[in-house]
Amino acid sequence: MKTLITYFKMMKYALQAKLILVLTLFFFIFGIVFELLDFTRAGSSYSLAALYLALTGMYFYQLVFSSTVSKLVQSSPLKKKLQTSGPILASLILSLLVFAIYVVIRLFRITPEFLEENETSYAQGYSTILFMGVCIFVFFIYLAFSYKTYIFSLIFVGVTIIGILGFGVTTTSLVTLSEKLMIDGNNPILIIMVSAVLIVLGAVLGYIISLLLYKKPISDLAVRYALRQASK
Repeated sequence: MKTLITYFKMMKYALQAKLILVLTLFFFIFGIVFELLDFTRAGSSYSLAALYLALTGMYFYQLVFSSTVSKLVQSSPLKKKLQTSGPILASLILSLLVFAIYVVIRLFRITPEFLEENETSYAQGYSTILFMGVCIFVFFIYLAFSYKTYIFSLIFVGVTIIGILGFGVTTTSLVTLSEKLMIDGNNPILIIMVSAVLIVLGAVLGYIISLLLYKKPISDLAVRYALRQASK
């Protein structure tokens, strides 16, 4: 717990910390608003609200990781943790919290009246939860590569999020998977559990990747001019 508190304290050394916190709040608020305004297409697991909320936790990764450019942190024994376990753990905690909030809202919204009005099923309605789990999983892998192999990370996230999810191939599969995971026709507990496991698995894989890439220099393309200046 002490180490975790230290990770959060180090965020004040992050570059553009205020801007990143504003973006975090922005995506969280708009994610909630879009969910309540029902921006999700009926019968599809693609959800702009879930995507925005999935991005919320990812900004904490940037806050913790970018704090390592500070001269104070560069000479600190915490530097390795702040580039490996620190950002992953901070993002995981916020991601699970936001995920739980989204699940609660979704559980309240998926009613017989909602399903009848949108001409959809329980499985289709709850498949957005799986969609969010998949998005967070992908983002964890992306972030683990992003600061060290920037071009590869862009290709990866482009193919997965924009390419596959954007064209609906995976969203169709998620609806099918949701149908198989439903209990008694309307109980989404397995969908929630599988999604949570995906989030944790993404964090674990992201941590392993960050350890493997730790000694690799930070990519010049991964940071803005301000970051390069601060690291001099």
